[in-house]
Amino acid sequence: MDKRARQSQSQNSLKGDRQSSILSFFSPKPGVKREPGTSDRGLSTPVSNGNAGRHPKLDDVLMSEDRDIEREILSSEFDFFVKKPDSGRGDSQSRVSDLEMLSADGNVTTCETTPCKVNSKGPDNSGTETTGRRIRRICDSDEEMGSDSEALSRRIKRRLESEDEQEAGGSRDADISEYGYDICDDEALDAEVAAKIEQKIPPNFSELGSSLPAWGRRDSDQRPQDMGNSSINEEEELGKELLGTIAAQSSLLFRDYVEAMLQLGRNFSMPSWVQLRNIRDSKGTRPLDPCYDPSTVWVPSSNSREAKEERMHFTPAMEQYWELKKEHFDKLLFFKMGKFYELFYIDAYICQKHCDLRWTSSDSKPHVGFPETALHAYANKLVELGYRVVVVEQMETPKELEERNRSASRGVKKDKAIKRSVNEVFTNGTLVRPDMLSDMASILMTLYFSKKESEELAYEIGVVCADITTGKVELINIEEKGDQFLQVRTIVCQVQPKEIAYLPGNMPLSVLRYLSSIVPSIQLTNFRDFVDSVLAINDILETFEKLQVPIPEVVSRLCNSSKSLCCALSGTFRYLSTILLCDRLIMTGTFTEYDPSVSKHLIVNLGAIKDLELLQSQHGDEKNSLFGFLKHTITPGGTRLLRKWITYPLVNADRINERLESVNWLMEHSDKLYEFRDELRAIDRTVSKGPGKKYSQHLDFERLINRITSGVLQNKRGAVYFSNVVQKRFDEFISSMNLFDSVLRCIVGVFGDENCREGMPKLLLALTGISGDSPEGFLQNIFATTERLRSLVTLDSNGRDWIPVPGNCKEYDDLLESINETKSCFDEELRRISKQMNTTAISFVNNKYRYEVECPESIPKSRFPQSAEITSSKKGYVRFHTEEIKQLIYDLEYKEEQLQKSLFPYLHLMCKEFHSELSSFMAISDSVSQLDVLSSLALVSLDTSDGPFCRPVFLSKDETGGLPMLELRESRHPVVSKLKTNYIPNDIVLNGGPNPAPCSLVTGPNMGGKSTILRQTCISVIMAQIGCFVPATECKLTVVDKIFTRIGAYDLIIEGKSTFLVELEETADILNHSSEDSLVIIDELGRGTSTFDGTAISIATLEYISRKIKCRCLFSTHLHLLCDEFSNDTKVLPFHMDLKLNSETKSITFLYKFISGICPKSYGMNVAQLAGIPKEIIDNSVALANDVESSTLLLRSISEIKKFLLHVLKEDDFAAIHRFFKDKKETIQHYLKSLS
Repeated sequence: MDKRARQSQSQNSLKGDRQSSILSFFSPKPGVKREPGTSDRGLSTPVSNGNAGRHPKLDDVLMSEDRDIEREILSSEFDFFVKKPDSGRGDSQSRVSDLEMLSADGNVTTCETTPCKVNSKGPDNSGTETTGRRIRRICDSDEEMGSDSEALSRRIKRRLESEDEQEAGGSRDADISEYGYDICDDEALDAEVAAKIEQKIPPNFSELGSSLPAWGRRDSDQRPQDMGNSSINEEEELGKELLGTIAAQSSLLFRDYVEAMLQLGRNFSMPSWVQLRNIRDSKGTRPLDPCYDPSTVWVPSSNSREAKEERMHFTPAMEQYWELKKEHFDKLLFFKMGKFYELFYIDAYICQKHCDLRWTSSDSKPHVGFPETALHAYANKLVELGYRVVVVEQMETPKELEERNRSASRGVKKDKAIKRSVNEVFTNGTLVRPDMLSDMASILMTLYFSKKESEELAYEIGVVCADITTGKVELINIEEKGDQFLQVRTIVCQVQPKEIAYLPGNMPLSVLRYLSSIVPSIQLTNFRDFVDSVLAINDILETFEKLQVPIPEVVSRLCNSSKSLCCALSGTFRYLSTILLCDRLIMTGTFTEYDPSVSKHLIVNLGAIKDLELLQSQHGDEKNSLFGFLKHTITPGGTRLLRKWITYPLVNADRINERLESVNWLMEHSDKLYEFRDELRAIDRTVSKGPGKKYSQHLDFERLINRITSGVLQNKRGAVYFSNVVQKRFDEFISSMNLFDSVLRCIVGVFGDENCREGMPKLLLALTGISGDSPEGFLQNIFATTERLRSLVTLDSNGRDWIPVPGNCKEYDDLLESINETKSCFDEELRRISKQMNTTAISFVNNKYRYEVECPESIPKSRFPQSAEITSSKKGYVRFHTEEIKQLIYDLEYKEEQLQKSLFPYLHLMCKEFHSELSSFMAISDSVSQLDVLSSLALVSLDTSDGPFCRPVFLSKDETGGLPMLELRESRHPVVSKLKTNYIPNDIVLNGGPNPAPCSLVTGPNMGGKSTILRQTCISVIMAQIGCFVPATECKLTVVDKIFTRIGAYDLIIEGKSTFLVELEETADILNHSSEDSLVIIDELGRGTSTFDGTAISIATLEYISRKIKCRCLFSTHLHLLCDEFSNDTKVLPFHMDLKLNSETKSITFLYKFISGICPKSYGMNVAQLAGIPKEIIDNSVALANDVESSTLLLRSISEIKKFLLHVLKEDDFAAIHRFFKDKKETIQHYLKSLS
């Protein structure tokens, strides 16, 4: 027993002395077992505990209370690997006090976690009982035992041997490998975890105890079983009341908290301060108060009465837990303990429910956990469900804790637990880990509303869209009138953010309701730490100044001109500070302005994005959307850029033609097109990172640059990981350099030939040319830069890990020299032992432990060093350690840890070097993304299997007589024609041909194809203005500045809007914001109200569009009175979808041809027959329809008669009256007959 252990004993009570002595005598150190056939006396025999290379006795010195008390109280480390039957909780409080008494000096014996594979039931009825628990059971049950340590030890030993002899065929000890614990291969484990989480199969390591069946009560629950129906009912009533609060409506985790307390409170031990009747926020506010903050929780201080009474919930480790949880009550806390992340209480309930983790059966509190390597898989699953995850890491090693306590001043209380702090926060819009991201942009949007004093219902709105993964930040300032907020809705639809942060009470209720109803859902974060505009400006200035980054001009200008945008940007920075990402955004961010009022892009309104299915289909996926049709990109950056091009088409004809010329060149040089794409895929598959090593790297250049640049922020080791994090970062850095080299060689190799570059369009010359070699090129020759950065490191002697080149890092070189000196001490120690044992047949081996001395078992024990401890054996040989060797191993491992720490500042310097050449690498990233999109558009345009594609021709208004025009010949809907064979193409002409008219009034039968014609017209324009060829034989147009659609009929119940109100709001948006250069499609306006009201509104709307706005418009209708109204209007031409009617069967055949003229009927009865309406109902409907039609025709004729009579009476033209009555004789007779 070492000196510190003896000191610890002298300071403890008699019981503590007795048990500490017994435990140190009997228990092997962490992972110790006796070899079969060896005696308990004399030499002890350690066994591997999964931490290969570390001698177990070192853990006595190194492992603090953090390992011993925490893992025992929360769940012993062995509980994660041994598949135990469900066990009761036992008297946890007494176990806690015993352990704390035994660990006052941090020298806790570790037999509590040593597995012994026995069948004897312990006090918790578990089938696997640790040695420590067996000893304690024997101590507690034997009243004759005194304080004599040696006598007590002998008595306990006899009891243990007696129990072992009673086991029939049972093994005394069990190697951990028998339980299948082998997670050395991190990559293999990551793959297994991800696959099993995806399949919702609990992986082996997640079996953290037995499942609790149907929330049943545990038999060993020591609390009173009879709670009384009245108390249960009171809890349920209180739960219902809490679920109706504002907190429950705004916080997903608070709702789960209430549900969990109603479930868990009857089966687990829960602290009093989180009980439903006691819950408060950090300010003491209760949930029924509207000011309650669900993101915090009140927790008692460590020396308070509540903490002392509920000690099991306030151990040193749990005190750390509650200190962090009280500020993150609305998030899931992943609490690192050793190699595992643990979740407790409400968080454990949520994670167990969604991730199929097993309850930890040894703990009385709700508790689950999983290994370090599974972090991102589980976090990603929970974030996708709408939760926020806080990752708490260990910030020091046990050795560092020991050193810190040793160097602490006298009188300063020593820490009993390892330092921990929040290291990461995962939310839907702020994910930055590559394995948690999709190819699409991950946008955090911040909204701030400022009400204008000058006008009623007028708002200035600041919008910030930040992609943390690429550092791109868009600043948007918009003005809205009324309560529809169409611009806000349009921006949200265009950007499709993953998360929106807002100030509670600042966002209008109509906007909040709309955002809550969006599918797929957006994570809404009500962030309370916004400040007013005066403080916000100072806030922004201080944020940039703190990192010594100059404030971008666009930020300074916009924040000075817009208070709402200033508040939104400040709120973004403050929110990102809470999740530890603000500095990263400032260091890597590029800030740009987007002004919807400035005509740089074609504006596609909210309805058009949905109705045209630009980004996703009506089923919510991208498969049959325009984006899905055009997406043949290879790189994630190209995919995101294509999506942005579709959302923001160009309005500058010169820029559009630059893209079209590039697409056309790639189509004409298809060999270059396919060669470039093939090489890009080959690079994506495998990128070499060094001799004999391969490293898979996705071609996401934007995010790759951002990750490397963010390394500038870290110049020392932060959290403690058991996997080699710094080597992974070196691997990524070196592979990134190789990746940039490969891509630049690919571009130059495919497009750099002089013959190839002759006649190449200007845009392609710029994207593929190196500035030094080509005057048009903007790429930089980075080969020298990447070589210089690679030369900063070299592979170690084993060819596995990257290390600084000798001479570049003095700290690393000094530590390496010191390690080599320590290794030479091992050789000296071996020579000393050889001399003492008088044999040369000994050597060092590294089998279960490092530097084991192996010698023949024939050597007498008397010649062994006095401090020798047997560590392992094999046939004919034994292996051992001495105290001197163990001390050397301790020194060696400490120096090796310091060596790894020294790599962080060196990696920081490498990232700074990379950052100094940032523009060169960004140019390559931008070039690859644009080439990827252009090649994708060229690939689409080359596919003529469904019909031809043509290059659109953009005309100026000088060429069209000042009229906006659109002419499509043999046009097709690109997606529908792909899905259906024999698609019928059509001509669509607006303001073209011999009789130019801006508007077309479209009629035709139901299901005749009117809506498809309307949609394909808009889609053709969008494809043309992003620089793609169009599915048609000919396309001519003047540039369109805005596209508006009014298609379909639906209500918005959550916003309290009827179908007709939604129709009119969309129509009002068109009438108020369209211009002469806009394209408008309106489908069946007025069907949400009576026929007369609908007809009147439709006539007035079409009249206003054709005569006032004079824009291109397709207006479809089933109200045939409109045809009569506009029959003589030269600005509105009639068109219809053709059909063929069988006069005998009365059946119709849709011809899907868009031809001039009016369709006489809508043929709704034929559609009713197709829908399966009973024949009797259809026949009655036909008769009624004929009567109504006759009456309508009669009334129309009477109206004509009245108009004519008034006209001729005014002109005194009686001859005309005679002719008219002669022509209308039958109509007049029918009218008089109807009157009689």
